[in-house]
Amino acid sequence: MINNSPRTLVHKLASNKKKIDYTPLILIGMFALQGITITQLLFQGSLLLDVKKEPPSRFVELANGQTLKTRPITSRERSPETIDRFTRTMMESLFSANNVTVIQGNPQVAPGVSINNQTILEKNAISLLFVDPELMPMLLDDISKVVNKEILDGSSTRVLKIRYLSKPKKVENKTGYWVVEMVANLYSYNSVKKQLLASKFNKKIELKVVDYPTDTFQNLSLDLNQKILNLEEKEYLKRLFFELSNSGLEISLISSL
Repeated sequence: MINNSPRTLVHKLASNKKKIDYTPLILIGMFALQGITITQLLFQGSLLLDVKKEPPSRFVELANGQTLKTRPITSRERSPETIDRFTRTMMESLFSANNVTVIQGNPQVAPGVSINNQTILEKNAISLLFVDPELMPMLLDDISKVVNKEILDGSSTRVLKIRYLSKPKKVENKTGYWVVEMVANLYSYNSVKKQLLASKFNKKIELKVVDYPTDTFQNLSLDLNQKILNLEEKEYLKRLFFELSNSGLEISLISSL
């Protein structure tokens, strides 16, 4: 006897229904997840390579205690801040002429420095160490014409006041060279005559990267040390010397603007 009750028929239909195999879908899902994971790993790897190519960060503590985050640069590059600071210090040291220095609260007048039978001040002499050898004779001649008896005895003062200094611009086809334009005034004051004179002093300055010591640097520094300079005993000259030398720059040309 055949049992055709509704429950039996439902059971038979359910048992005869084709079963769905979810294995391919699971495999596809797993491959998709693996693909996403591999893509993420490749992306992270590319980021790590980019980070590896970047120069490592450095932290520099300034004299006032402030800490700055910096990055090293190649030997033929200099930051705009370094170029600006070097240019200002050099131009003021070369063309200002004040022979009165306060040491431990006492004003002192230093003797002039004789180089090639031309007299300049100690600060001028330090600055000439960081000038191209071909430019140095001309600058030495110009500076010696300014350093007269009144400058040497401290009764007259010459001050370069920089009003504007342009951002350094790289020289085309010359690696490690920059040009800076300066707008400045020269003030000459005679304390005895109570006389103040002013003139424009606008210049185009070319700078270049150098690796010290050069032959001129060695010869001139030895010559100066043998004659008058003792940096260990003259702190203000020592600071100027190391501030300029740490920049790794040199003035190669000065022309009228």
